[in-house]
Amino acid sequence: MYFSNKKKIRGWKRQKAKIEIWKEQALHLDVDTLREYQRDYVKLWIDPFYSLEKRNPPHWYNQLLLEAMIDVYQEWNRKMEAENEEFYLKIWLFEPRFIQSQVVVAYREALHFYHHTFKKRENDKAFPFYQFHSLRDKLEQFDWSLHIDSDYYDENDLQGWLEEGLSSEKEISTIKRKASETIKNEYGNHLIYCMDKGDVWIGTLK
Repeated sequence: MYFSNKKKIRGWKRQKAKIEIWKEQALHLDVDTLREYQRDYVKLWIDPFYSLEKRNPPHWYNQLLLEAMIDVYQEWNRKMEAENEEFYLKIWLFEPRFIQSQVVVAYREALHFYHHTFKKRENDKAFPFYQFHSLRDKLEQFDWSLHIDSDYYDENDLQGWLEEGLSSEKEISTIKRKASETIKNEYGNHLIYCMDKGDVWIGTLK
């Protein structure tokens, strides 16, 4: 769930310092572990934004986060090229749920693991470089493809929430009514409701 930014966040100098700490930790791609599990990722685990109650940072802070993500991507790309094998390395940039953004890597048997994570958006549009004007030169080094950021609600889970009092009938009805797509689960015995929550821009270094 996402909450408004109305609750005041204090100590922005300290909040900015958290980005550098996150980046220094994220830069270290453990290649030995990657060789064992063949995929890895790093999310924007920065409190108070990425927590149980997720909040989007202000736009200027997002730009600093994205710049750090690009630095992490470049370092991971250098290490993966040294492996001399085909690999999947992407930036997943979410809009408007920016704090969900991450850098993802996979290779060997997991090379295609993430290929169907997101459904491609049919109505394409240009990447919003204007939102990150200070990073435009860096962002133009990537190819960006547009996909759908979706939340999925299993019909059985919805019924369970209703029976346990975790959701009301009105809330369940709203989910079903606003679902952008309804699909059957892998066994074909009940429905899954897909909610379009925004865009995911998938970036690949040219």
